[in-house]
Amino acid sequence: MAEILVAGETLIDLLPGAGETLHDVDGFSHRPGGAPANVAVGLSRLGAAPAFWTRLGNDPFGDFLAETLVAEDVPATRFERVDGNTTLAVVSPPGVDGRRFRFYGSGDVTFGFDPGSIPTDALASVSWVHLGGVALTHPDGREAMRELAAAAGERGCTVSFDVNYREDLVPDGERDAVVDAVREIVADSDVVFASDEDVAATGISSHEGERLGRDLLELGPHTAVVTLGAAGAVVASSAAAPWGERTVRHGGFAVDAVDATGAGDAFTSGLVARLSADEVDLADAVAFANATAALSVRERGGMTALPTEAGVEAFLADRR
Repeated sequence: MAEILVAGETLIDLLPGAGETLHDVDGFSHRPGGAPANVAVGLSRLGAAPAFWTRLGNDPFGDFLAETLVAEDVPATRFERVDGNTTLAVVSPPGVDGRRFRFYGSGDVTFGFDPGSIPTDALASVSWVHLGGVALTHPDGREAMRELAAAAGERGCTVSFDVNYREDLVPDGERDAVVDAVREIVADSDVVFASDEDVAATGISSHEGERLGRDLLELGPHTAVVTLGAAGAVVASSAAAPWGERTVRHGGFAVDAVDATGAGDAFTSGLVARLSADEVDLADAVAFANATAALSVRERGGMTALPTEAGVEAFLADRR
């Protein structure tokens, strides 16, 4: 199993009570969240605990997040504690039209990674680096993630990137800069994760599914992963990929879904865990990732619902 470094945000998800909408909510429950944080914990639960470069406010929520990550066997050595309050993401309940996440708090704290402090020393001991795209909405975050992706590539690390484009976090007048950064990091990556919605919002491609995957391959990566929600995922790879030129589609698994907040992150952690192994069967890896996602939607919360490796293997065994 490869040594892995994950980089990106950790924040608080605020969830309304079951059956409540944001108009009539009586109270929220707070859960640990942030796509890269979810991926880091997902990897840990799957037996591949990574190093994690993230920023946490010096507030009680920051304390809670740090304690949660450490309890999940994610080492604190790359956590940066900074003055200010942790970003909050208010999560709309399933079935509500419009934005699923609404962000509150200081983007400077959570997304403003310092380009001068990228953990280049960690690259000597890792072979896979995974980056989250939300940090690109902050000017410093853009520069830091660009530099980390480039440095990781120069060191021979496999670089994976989750586009995760959030239009509502992009400051006025900075959309072109954010999209340019997305394109640059896609080009510097080996494996790219995206949804149709992610990419359509950037204007990079208007296609869906496999055609979108092929469009992304033309930008530089050897593997493009397009997540399709309940319909599973399609993975397209070029001849430069370790698993060769292939297209793998997996329709996912039918389960009684309660909350899909962290399904995409669960899928990402499952696929990175399998693709970073010494021997890779791409079809099996995509099935494992979809099983990880399926298990994650059966209870509320993003990070808290992530399954263990044993749980995923048992789920798959029941379906063979």
